[in-house]
Amino acid sequence: MTNTVLLIEPTIRPNGVQYLSDHFNVILAPFGQEATIIEYLNKFAADALIVRTEKVTKKIFESCPTLKVVGMHGVGLDNIDVVSATENGVLVLNAPFSNYTSVAEHSMMYILALSRNLLVSDKKVRTSEWSYRDQFFPMEINAKNLLIVGMGKIGQDLAKKAKVFNLNVYGFDPFLSESEMRLHGVTKAESLIDILPLCDFISLHAPLTKGTYHMFAAEQFERMKSSAFIINLGRGSLINEASLYDALVHNKIGGAALDVLEEEPPNLHHPLFNLDNVIFTPHFGGDTLEAKDRCSESISLEVGRSLKGQISRNLVNPKALGDARVNQSIKKGVN
Repeated sequence: MTNTVLLIEPTIRPNGVQYLSDHFNVILAPFGQEATIIEYLNKFAADALIVRTEKVTKKIFESCPTLKVVGMHGVGLDNIDVVSATENGVLVLNAPFSNYTSVAEHSMMYILALSRNLLVSDKKVRTSEWSYRDQFFPMEINAKNLLIVGMGKIGQDLAKKAKVFNLNVYGFDPFLSESEMRLHGVTKAESLIDILPLCDFISLHAPLTKGTYHMFAAEQFERMKSSAFIINLGRGSLINEASLYDALVHNKIGGAALDVLEEEPPNLHHPLFNLDNVIFTPHFGGDTLEAKDRCSESISLEVGRSLKGQISRNLVNPKALGDARVNQSIKKGVN
């Protein structure tokens, strides 16, 4: 019997859809709400689900007995209840190697844009304020100090790009040793709070966990240079936005660039929107066309491998392997 894969509109790129359609039955749900996902998974007895931003909750895992695999079209997994997936014997996959180059490039763009106050400069020219060139003096990034928080694939690629611009690169990541960082031309920072006064740019690429939630708040901003810039391409809640606003308004730091926010999409009256020294993008640092194609191809192939009984290299909850067949049998028996 051919397996069935549920996709959700708007869905993954055509190359991924084509692969899945060539090998499996593909069903498309019009919405990504919990009730709709449950309805479609059960109506079509779907074996796999691929999501982008949709939440895959405990109720979904407990309500859908045929579900065997959930594929995340991206890297972050905070929208998927991985614990519940494991308890229900459902394999969770992501695509960790598809977009790191795009995110690293986005971070470099932010570094350059912040150093030249690009958005304000553009606005001044458009409003005939040419004299701005005598009021603001941009800075070089040459020989400045960059701290990368989170030295995974994104952080490593950013370090490589930053070295081309002759930035001094420091890394904060408790999971990488000093020798491992040295391989990437990076100096390991043992203490986040101690390295902050040295930094001109700080780029966040850490996952959101209990330990990283609001890792940048009032205490951290107090330690930063008044000219320093913070960049967030990780998760919105790595930064306490109220503390960031206070730091920016009182000139405790120089500016910020945010691809992610605590609430997405944000409220139109978000206080940070009133500040000229903040750059925003809509959580698409990793969403270049090239990255989306790679991501769609990767997650489709890996979901396919899992449905064929092979172990995916991108499996994030290997503990589910032990109970997957048992749990699926139990759920099918109950239903």
